[in-house]
Formats: sequence, C-alpha cells, structure tokens
Amino acid sequence: MRRSQFDYHSYRGRKTASFWLKWIALVLAILVVLAVAFLLWGQQYISYTDNGLRVNFPFSDHESKDPDVGNLDVIDQEPGDGSGDTSDQGDTSQEQQPQEKTSSKAINASLSAILDGSAAQLVQEQGADSVVVDMKNDQGQLGWKSQQSLASAVQSEAQDDQVNEKLKSWNEGDVYTVARMSCFRDEAVGGQMAYTLQTTSGYRWKDGDGMHWSDPSNQKVQDYLIGLMTELAQMGFDEIVLDHCGYPTQADGLLSNIEYGSQQVSQVMNDFLAKAAKALEPYGTTLSLEVSQEQISGQDGNSGLTAQNINQYGQRLWISGEEQAVLSTLTGAGVENPQQKLVLYVQQFSSNSTVSQARLS
Repeated sequence: MRRSQFDYHSYRGRKTASFWLKWIALVLAILVVLAVAFLLWGQQYISYTDNGLRVNFPFSDHESKDPDVGNLDVIDQEPGDGSGDTSDQGDTSQEQQPQEKTSSKAINASLSAILDGSAAQLVQEQGADSVVVDMKNDQGQLGWKSQQSLASAVQSEAQDDQVNEKLKSWNEGDVYTVARMSCFRDEAVGGQMAYTLQTTSGYRWKDGDGMHWSDPSNQKVQDYLIGLMTELAQMGFDEIVLDHCGYPTQADGLLSNIEYGSQQVSQVMNDFLAKAAKALEPYGTTLSLEVSQEQISGQDGNSGLTAQNINQYGQRLWISGEEQAVLSTLTGAGVENPQQKLVLYVQQFSSNSTVSQARLS
C-alpha cells in the first residue's frame, strides 16, 4: 500500500503505451466499419450538384430545391417589358380606341348658370350633352376678365373677381362647353372711330338694328379677337363658335355704302381665320363658324366667307335650315364630311337626325 499526503489507496500500476494503442486501433476499426456501412446503405441518398455533395436523408424534406431544368419553360422576352405576357395580342384593331363625337345635342345656357354649376342639371333635364354660352355678345360685352387692351365692356354676371377661376373649374367637368363669340358685330369696339367699319362718307356704319361693327381688315381688331379666343382656350372651353365672322351680309342691312378698302374681303377673312386656327391649335380647341346656306353656296359673298375658307378652317359649321337641304348645300359646295361638321339649329331635338343639333333660345 502506498499512502498519499492525506490518505491511503491501493497501487494498481501505470498503463503502458501498448494499452492506449489497442484502444485507438479499436476506435478506428469501428469508424471504418461505420463509414463502409454508410456508403453501402446511404448511396441512394447522396447526390452531386453544381454546389457540391448533397445528402438527402429519408427522414428530411427530400424534395430538391433546385429547379428541374427539364421541366422549365424558356421565356424569350424583350428587355424592359415587365408584363411577362408574350402571347399573341390578336388584331390591334380590336383594341379600344377613343371615339370621336359624331353627333351632339346642345342647349343654350346663361353665364350665371355656368358659374353656379346649374347648367349641368339643365343639360340632363333637356336630354342634351353640350351647352353654348355667350362669352362675347353683340354689344361687345365679355363674360370674363380679359387682359386684352381693347376689352372695355363686361357682362353683368362677369363682375365677380373670381369669374375666370370659376369658368376654369366648370370647364374641368364633363359637360362639353361651347363659347359663342360675336366677332365683328361689336358695339363696344365698333363704336370707336379708330376701329369701326366706316361708310364711304367716313361715318360709322350701322346695320339694320342700329348696331356698329368693327372693321375686319383692322389688324388691331383682328389681334384683339384672336387674343380673346386664346384666353377662352386657356380657360378650357372645348369649342369656340364665331358668329358675325366677316363683313355684314345682305341680311344685316344696306351694304352699298360700306367702305371695304383695297383688299379683297375673302383675302381678309382667309388671313384672319388662318391666324385664329394657328392660335387655337396648341390647345386643341375646336374652331367653328356660324354661317348661312347662302354664304356656303356663294349666293352671298359679301362677308368674305367662301366655301373654300369655310371648309378649310371651320371644324364645325352651325347652320339654320332643313337638314337634308343643308347637307345638300354643303355637299354641293365641296365641304368635306358634311354630316360630321354640321350643327343644325332646331326648335326641338329629333331622334331621327344624323347630325349634331343645337336648340338655342
């Protein structure tokens, strides 16, 4: 017995190196056996992938997360096309396209009804889809605050300082709105000697109703009117129809004493309408003319409007008369697409009409 410092215990002797070598050899033999068994038994669960060796044990989720390239559909798609739909889209003519307004029904609305919004109810009640509002009447009074230097007369309903903003707000709505302008029949500007249509004796000419007209050949007058049209377009009006656009006609009174000047009346109107069309083009505003059958047919050429300039610049033509007779006159004058251009003045809307109609008081 060998005693330690604190106690005694039996002495069993030191373990030799051969003892440890035997144990190491035994452990290695067991590991080799296990490795061989694993290779034989687990071979079906071992796969080689691009990412290295993969072992799928039967008790784990054995579905491979790598796609089976043999079952993939290859999609050949243009860069930047995020739709992912490369199927045949079919006939493009079947795609929905915006339709042009082929016919309409217009009623007259007062400026006050436009400003307070009640014109929308009038449109619905009367079975219409458009309104016409007098934005420059025969007196030369405007329905808005204009920045033009010759603007001097304003309609009573347009005294509101917010009138322009209210008109813009209305025009942002769904109702198609036409601004009527009396061009050269204008008591406010035509009554001024510097801009009036004169007689051969140098006096201010008056029509049968005692109204003065501004001179169509006066460049300041033309610039004034085109400036007004531009302001209306900027406020969002869909269409501008020009009434009394030209020199007075036979229906307006005695014409023999008018001083026309050296320039041909048709050339005066050609130049004016060309400038008006160019001014409205950026806004997409329709330029229309209120004309008579006599002007179109050439029986009354005193105004300067001819079948040629009417056809060229009048996107829509507002005319009184019987429908078939008016269409026949337009066709005979060579007006293109007469059914699409015509707006016929009527007493009552007709469901059988093939053209646009306007019922105005």
